[in-house]
Amino acid sequence: MEISFQVISPPIKTTLIFITQFWYPGILFDTGNGWKAIGLIIGIDLILGPLLTLIIFNPKKSSLNFDLTVIGIVQILALAYGTWTIQSSHPLAIAYINTSFVTFYANAENAEGVKEKVNSLNTNQLFYIFDDEIQGEGLNVDQLFPYTAHAQSVPTIKTPNISILPNPDELLVSLDPLASSNRHIVINKKNGAIIRFSNSKPDNNSDFE
Repeated sequence: MEISFQVISPPIKTTLIFITQFWYPGILFDTGNGWKAIGLIIGIDLILGPLLTLIIFNPKKSSLNFDLTVIGIVQILALAYGTWTIQSSHPLAIAYINTSFVTFYANAENAEGVKEKVNSLNTNQLFYIFDDEIQGEGLNVDQLFPYTAHAQSVPTIKTPNISILPNPDELLVSLDPLASSNRHIVINKKNGAIIRFSNSKPDNNSDFE
């Protein structure tokens, strides 16, 4: 069932624009579960308000106007909280680290550093270069570089996190493998360029060798 953009209220439309254009741009919409964010916002607009109205609506009630006002306030508060939740946890970038892609989110400890790196490099697709001379625990955002500058090295890496696809020109690279086994980035087999997101599982016999 398709929902017409016409029936969505202006505040919801504005929020949806921010989701698709600023908080979940490009491939981050798929890697960061942008559809869940949209579902939350549309649910508040098209389900929460009408459902509460249906429950309390009685034209004979003397307090009907007050009840409808309360529902409006509840809907506004729910929208504000939903928008804050989405904005504070939206994806900032994906980065190829070691043998797989990893998603950086706005609520992570290193979020500010990643955000500055994304802005300075003008890209949300990154590549992490390990430096044995730099000691320290955790990820160092200074070692993040544009993915395109190092993409050609990815298809040459031997790891179970990279699998072949029926299309001989494409490879399937794990995304956030510690969190899920069916989230992947499809890359070009020759130059490593990122093509799209995929939530399909690789064949058991498709490890890249």
